[in-house]
Amino acid sequence: ELRVLSESPYNAEPPSLVELTKHAITPLRLAYARNHSDIKDLKSGAEKYTVKIDGEIDGIKETSITFKDLQESLPRKEVVAALICAGNRRAKMAEKTGRGVQGINWSEGTISNVCWAGAPLRDILIRAGVPEDSESHKGLHACFASNIAPCEQDSWYGGSIPLEKVMSECGDVLLAYEMNGEPLTADHGFPLRVVVPGYSGMRWVKWVDRITISHKESANFYQQKDYKMLPDCVTSKAMADSQDWWSRVPAMQHLGCNSVVANVKRLPSTCPEEVTVEVSGYAYSHCPISRVEISADGGENWKETKITYQEGKWSWALWEGEINIELD
Repeated sequence: ELRVLSESPYNAEPPSLVELTKHAITPLRLAYARNHSDIKDLKSGAEKYTVKIDGEIDGIKETSITFKDLQESLPRKEVVAALICAGNRRAKMAEKTGRGVQGINWSEGTISNVCWAGAPLRDILIRAGVPEDSESHKGLHACFASNIAPCEQDSWYGGSIPLEKVMSECGDVLLAYEMNGEPLTADHGFPLRVVVPGYSGMRWVKWVDRITISHKESANFYQQKDYKMLPDCVTSKAMADSQDWWSRVPAMQHLGCNSVVANVKRLPSTCPEEVTVEVSGYAYSHCPISRVEISADGGENWKETKITYQEGKWSWALWEGEINIELD
């Protein structure tokens, strides 16, 4: 049911926002697929699948945990969180700015609101020797690596986030093995992927097999030379490389605030000078959405909508509202 934008690597999104936003929790058949490598089927060796943990911090001991041990020895935690591609709405951005964009020409469907389940990564790192003292986490990074398959721009895939996010008791970072009550699908990282609520999807590393606590961000291409917002003065990749803009611009991490209109429906009206429309859509950020407003006059006046769904701290918000449009 997905619209395929590339076959290899496989990248696809749901074609209908109306259908997507009918569901508070995204059905797996509508969950978008984003990959930088071929998809590996690891079911046959899943029980012995191992994640190595090491790092540059006092007290941490190099260790490893198997998929089976993780499921059996650590508490299972569920978190409802929206997984969102950093390239969501890229086609709309190109349309609005009139400028070409680098990367897949995604529409507005690269978002999936999922009930994830797995082991809290905080618990795993504490067991490996990472101290609970929050002061010791400052300036450190949790670097995630997947060496399962070579990628388009690197021989492995990786990304990193601040260790403070991982070790926060309310950060809800998981090593996940389920989505919507079922095992992860192959294209969503079976047997294990990182879930980082409130952060862009490229940091939710799939097929993770190594976690390193480091004083530096991940050295991977997708942390260092991709997923960065370069200034308008940088007009080409060659220019970014020659002037070393990649090291001058921070990596994208937590989600910005955004809202998308998914459906507009005209309602019956007895007034010949205006029409009433029902508008619905979704919104997201790195924290709960407090309100969504809509405008029919280019932003001169705004009307608050009703949030019809939002769950916990990390889900998307579904909203709907009515607004009158004056006819010329």
